[in-house]
Amino acid sequence: GFPKTKEQYFSKGRIIMGDLIYAYSKKRREFGRPIGFEDSETKIVGHVESEPELRENYVDKNPNSIVLDNIPSMSEHYINTERVVTHSRGMKHIEGGWPKDVDYAEAADTSRFKKRLDKDPMFSASTKELCNMTYNYIQQNNQIDIFEEYYVGEEVDHSTETLSTKTLMLFKDPHDTKRTVSKISWHPEGPSQLAVSYSVLRFQQMPEKMPLQSYIWDVTNPNTPVKTLTTHSPLVTLQYNQKNSDFIVGGCYNGLVSFYDVRRGSSDGKIHPTNTTKVEKSHYDPVYDIFWLYSKQGTECVTCSTDGKILWWDTRNPEEPSDSLELKDLAGGNELLGGTCLEYNTEVNMKYLVGTEQGVVLSATKRPRKSVEITHRYGVDVGKHHGPIYACKRNPHYTKYFLTVGDWTAKMWTDDLKTPIMTTKYH
Repeated sequence: GFPKTKEQYFSKGRIIMGDLIYAYSKKRREFGRPIGFEDSETKIVGHVESEPELRENYVDKNPNSIVLDNIPSMSEHYINTERVVTHSRGMKHIEGGWPKDVDYAEAADTSRFKKRLDKDPMFSASTKELCNMTYNYIQQNNQIDIFEEYYVGEEVDHSTETLSTKTLMLFKDPHDTKRTVSKISWHPEGPSQLAVSYSVLRFQQMPEKMPLQSYIWDVTNPNTPVKTLTTHSPLVTLQYNQKNSDFIVGGCYNGLVSFYDVRRGSSDGKIHPTNTTKVEKSHYDPVYDIFWLYSKQGTECVTCSTDGKILWWDTRNPEEPSDSLELKDLAGGNELLGGTCLEYNTEVNMKYLVGTEQGVVLSATKRPRKSVEITHRYGVDVGKHHGPIYACKRNPHYTKYFLTVGDWTAKMWTDDLKTPIMTTKYH
């Protein structure tokens, strides 16, 4: 039967499993020798008899392609390592090293202690030994000149090098929910800070516990945001005020427009809106783009949305828009075009370019004490984008030319023609 004691389990170095015993013996010197292969005669180790009656269960496949490959499958991917959160802390250094009975703030006590120390016979020997150690460390540092400049006077020609970019800093959303960076606005006084809005723009894809915060980051500290912009709906777009950098305007997913003053934040860095437009006077769709207007006070801004309207606002009276414009497809038509992007240039401050969901570009003119009107429609007949226009920018030096991006292509336009003058390939 099955062994019941430890002695019955192990007998002369062999393991007994019931009544079956297999002993394998090999000398230690035979282990680790290289394997030797040699030719041998072909031997049939197995044979399966053919059964013709099973052929009725199958159908011939003609042609039959079989791909065989012995190359191992390999893949390449990039990942971001786990970020290490660092904190900066200050430390105050004061004079130390004195005995407890000596007050280093009293000159008489320190002078008396120094005189007593100079008379100590061990002081000179200890000082000499410490000087020798310090001298060795200094000599080690002098072995390598870390400021040495190699190839003095030579210039490197970079004209034939391939242009490339590399990641310098990574600003990661503190929340675990995957959100899209919908807009980035740099600080107008220099590239030291940037405001970033986060949102989920897919229709009815927003999670239940969607984070509503957007952040202001400092380029010297990518670990934690400097300030947090809070609102009742995720910000889709935002922009710094070019005249007063303490003010930020943001367009929300629910169509409201919020105004922020970064100087009025709480102690924990959270900034709440100072003013927010009313629901019945705002957009009915998400605000996709926003611009501060060039004026003496710097209090006016303009917004566009896919509800087919452009609204002008004044921070001094945010209760209702100061002016509005409906984006109609044709003069006198009833169909509205959804605005997805805006372009406003201070050089041509009375003209506005609007990119639409239908791929058409509209040019609107707003003159003082006159109603806003659409003067040109680009790409209505020929040359429009096949999808929404995601970006529209004028040439900063030659303002009559502007560029649009959408449907995997970029198109260059001029104010004088209603068709594009240049189009890139579809990427």
